[in-house]
Amino acid sequence: MSRGVALAAALAAAPCFAPPATAATTVMVMSLAPGRAELVVNGTAVRSLRDGQTSPEGVRLVSASAGEALIEIDGRRYVFTLGGTNARSTALKADRQGLFWTVAYLNGQPLTALIDTGATLVTLPAEEAGRLGVAYGPGQRITLRTAGGPREGYRVTLASVRVGDITLHNVDGAVMAGGGAGLPAAVIGMSFLNGVEMRRVGDTLTLIHRH
Repeated sequence: MSRGVALAAALAAAPCFAPPATAATTVMVMSLAPGRAELVVNGTAVRSLRDGQTSPEGVRLVSASAGEALIEIDGRRYVFTLGGTNARSTALKADRQGLFWTVAYLNGQPLTALIDTGATLVTLPAEEAGRLGVAYGPGQRITLRTAGGPREGYRVTLASVRVGDITLHNVDGAVMAGGGAGLPAAVIGMSFLNGVEMRRVGDTLTLIHRH
């Protein structure tokens, strides 16, 4: 995963979307065995349950096998395999360089963007900001540190940022001046990523909305 925001342009990898969550309580299956399962509830609490047991959050393990679990959440029953979740999530595949590209929606407008844990903010090239109607002129001037050295930018607040099925509102962002040489593509930085849980297995990065 990149550690700077000045990166070569690459083709976007199409994200694989998971079904949207309908329950207020979220569950992820961490391990399975006959008659028991280990779950993460609401993104933080780890619960080890046996068949018929209920967690303090009201999540009931109806039954479990080595391959799947039947779990009751907020009065509804779900069948999960290992790693399954009812949380809003999206899975991204790395390209040949190990980078994760996606089609993100900023203020409802689509654009190709790079997932970058080395970037503090969701950052746009000035040209993209103009295309999307993001007014950055009145914004606070800031210095953005990139692999190519410091760059001038403007702090903005983005009304919404969506990646896959995950939408966050009022996300801190920046617009980088200086054209494509400064920033060849938009970057989804930690101002968005701090609102999700990230799990990487091989060349797949899964983003899971925090409860």
